[in-house]
Amino acid sequence: RAVLVIESMVNGDLASQLIGLVRQQTTKPIHFLVNTSYHGDHAYGNYVFPESTVIIQHPATKRYMDEHFEDDRRFMIGLMGKGKGIERVQSRSADVVVPDMISVDLGGRTVEIRHLGFAQTPGDLVVWVPEAKVLWVGNMIQAPSPALPWLLEGRHHDTIETLSRVQAFLPEDATIIPGHGRPMRPADIDFPLKYLRELDGSVRKALDEGRSAEEAPDVVVMAHYGDYSLFEWAHKTVNVPAAYSHLRDKATK
Repeated sequence: RAVLVIESMVNGDLASQLIGLVRQQTTKPIHFLVNTSYHGDHAYGNYVFPESTVIIQHPATKRYMDEHFEDDRRFMIGLMGKGKGIERVQSRSADVVVPDMISVDLGGRTVEIRHLGFAQTPGDLVVWVPEAKVLWVGNMIQAPSPALPWLLEGRHHDTIETLSRVQAFLPEDATIIPGHGRPMRPADIDFPLKYLRELDGSVRKALDEGRSAEEAPDVVVMAHYGDYSLFEWAHKTVNVPAAYSHLRDKATK
């Protein structure tokens, strides 16, 4: 009876192209649009979708978009550059929020929208189609190996717990659609889990040795993960400082 779309791209032009691709497949109405997080490249195109389309987000995602949209837009323009259509984006947040799980019947096909825990943002949602055994996970998994997690909001212990929960939830032959890469299998989650556990151990060692936050990125090298094209940025600039801050704060409590 209807269409459910996952993510809306970073601007109105790309969102319009996405709607056009849907229209190549079906003329059925787009009743639902799910944002797996508040990140602009997943949610900025919401405003282009029909007024009748129901936007679905986690409560934390809606709260962030309602309270911090202009700050986030400035950040995205700084990240992606001017003239990318982000200046024209209008904020449109959730009509329906999902703190835990809802089930949507599209007409003979059921889609489950679930919150399985924090992985990259407090509002991470996954979208599960039981009949097809396909799970969309957004940015909780960027892409298959050699891609690494991005600990943009820290909390790597929570990320480990959530990714383990996702893996346990899925049958072995399920297909995972990550936020920015080719489809993968549940067994492929072993790679980011291995990285995060090794990161945890290496940063703990640096703390035990009395290394400062400034020294940690230079001693927690983990060069065997260097095949990832964004390794220097993701590992040294984002992940090591985030893990260091998290573990230091836990140690002082």
